[in-house]
Amino acid sequence: MIQYFYKKNFFIFGLVLIGFLGIGCGKSNTLVIIPEPVVDQVSVVSPEICLDSYVWIIDANPCIAIKGVKDNTTLKKSYMLIYKLSTFDVEFPLGLSLYIDGEFYNLVKITTDYGQTLEMVSDLPDNLLPLLSKAKTVTISYTNRKNTENTELSNRQIKKLNEYLAEIKNLMSKEPKLKIKR
Repeated sequence: MIQYFYKKNFFIFGLVLIGFLGIGCGKSNTLVIIPEPVVDQVSVVSPEICLDSYVWIIDANPCIAIKGVKDNTTLKKSYMLIYKLSTFDVEFPLGLSLYIDGEFYNLVKITTDYGQTLEMVSDLPDNLLPLLSKAKTVTISYTNRKNTENTELSNRQIKKLNEYLAEIKNLMSKEPKLKIKR
C-alpha cells in the first residue's frame, strides 16, 4: 500500500513538473493590446527578440522589442524600439542607432528606465519603417559614455522583427477608437 502511494505521488509530481516546463516556462509570442484610457492611447508591444542567445531557450544580452502607440484623440500612430540589457550598465547611456544596408540612422531617445535592467526606448521614425521592412542587413548600435556596442541581427531576427512590426501596424489599424467617459 505504501509503495503504491509513493508511486502515485511520484507520477503526479512528474505530470505537474512537465506541465510547468511545457506550459509555464518560456515567453509568449503573442502581441498584446494595452488600452490606456488615462493617457488616451492604445499600446501594442511585441515579444522580445534576444540578440545574443546561446541556445534558443536561454536568452542573453541584449533584447529588443517593437512598441506601437495609437493616440486616441488624433488617431496618430507612432513606433518605438525597446532595447533591454539584462545586466546593469554603470555608464550613462547615450542612445541607439540602426545601421540599415550600409547607412547609419540615429534614433531619438524617448525614455531610459533603470532598475534591475536598463531599458531604453527610442523613436522609430516613419521614414525608417519601409527601409527596415526591406533591409538585408541590420545592426543595432548601443552607445554609452565609454563605448559603442554593435550587434548585427541575423536573417531570422530581421524577419522576426519585420513580422512583429507588420502585426503591430495591422493590430493598431484595426483597433477601434476608445470610448472614454470624462
